[in-house]
Amino acid sequence: MEDETQEISRNTTAESPVSPVQSSPRWRTSTKRLALTTLLVLALLGIYAIRSLLIPIIMAMVLAYVVLPIVDFLHRRTRLNRTMAVALVYLVIVAILIAIPLTTIPQLINQGNNLINNIPGYIEDVGEFLNKPLIIGDYTIPLNELPLEQIYDVLSQNIIDIVQTIGRQGFDIFGSVASRTVSTVLWIIIVLVLSLYMVKDYRELWASFVALTPNTYQADLQHLGREISDTWNDFLRGQLILGIVVGTIVTIVALILDLPNALVLGLLAGILEFIPNIGPTIAAVPAVLLALFQSQVSWLGVLVGPVWFAIIVLMLYFLIQQVENNFLVPRIIGRSLNLHALVVFIGALAGASVAGVLGILLAAPILASGRIIIKYIYNKLLDLPPFPKEVD
Repeated sequence: MEDETQEISRNTTAESPVSPVQSSPRWRTSTKRLALTTLLVLALLGIYAIRSLLIPIIMAMVLAYVVLPIVDFLHRRTRLNRTMAVALVYLVIVAILIAIPLTTIPQLINQGNNLINNIPGYIEDVGEFLNKPLIIGDYTIPLNELPLEQIYDVLSQNIIDIVQTIGRQGFDIFGSVASRTVSTVLWIIIVLVLSLYMVKDYRELWASFVALTPNTYQADLQHLGREISDTWNDFLRGQLILGIVVGTIVTIVALILDLPNALVLGLLAGILEFIPNIGPTIAAVPAVLLALFQSQVSWLGVLVGPVWFAIIVLMLYFLIQQVENNFLVPRIIGRSLNLHALVVFIGALAGASVAGVLGILLAAPILASGRIIIKYIYNKLLDLPPFPKEVD
């Protein structure tokens, strides 16, 4: 009886049709728009929720861009596998961070704070300087008769506010790093760990991101990624080398001339190299002011007087800038971001309001990346080839 029951059960199972798996209906256009809008809102809310982590993440990305070619070089030229090459490079970075002389950092901080605190006095001295005729040898320039006072009154307070806010923010960050508080050390560790994983697994991370896009757009995304990556590579690595070279030259020249705050002037010149076109010009301003109003502390300033000393310092900065533009930039940068000086200046101001010092330094590559993306969208909107350089 039991065998008959099992036989009937098998026959029934074999004869009964298997119900097909029903797929969900396709979404209507309105549903797709609602889902996309919801995802966008959630993404923006997520970014806002982790906004305190954005700056460390950006710093980790910048560090990864700088470190990546070193890791690739070690991996290609030695028998080290990629993991060992990454580990070796980051051990060197940690060793450099630990080996920074503690006597240099306090000196930089003190010089920087003194320079920032003296800026209002320098601005007042400029006002008094403009109220008197300028005598150079046998020539007299009637500065007090020129309409400079109105321009000075408008700009002076704004300059003081901007310089003191950004300057103190930068040196406060520098000082907190120097003091090695627990929170600062933790943030440094977070940046190092994030950048380490970015360098080690960047191919997998990028492939996972590309896989999220529709198949028909993956080639475009790969192309955009290459263009943006080349832009950041050219900028970060080139400007880092330029900053080190120019900062060292300025420091040596300032030490030879006995200019006050020589270390800060060199550091400022190196950092401002990250602002193309206008950065080197801005870096010359505090040096000229120091030469004009503290010439008595320099052997050359005592010999030639404050006005000629300021002119000599200005000419030296101009000479350094010409050497940079004609010899260093073509050999180091490779290609320019092709951004107008006014665009860079406005971008730097916007970056300062959003992310402080970091926003100023990264304004140029962010603008260049945005231009690449906008150009792609523009071509797609007009049904033009998205990458016209590749079209014969």
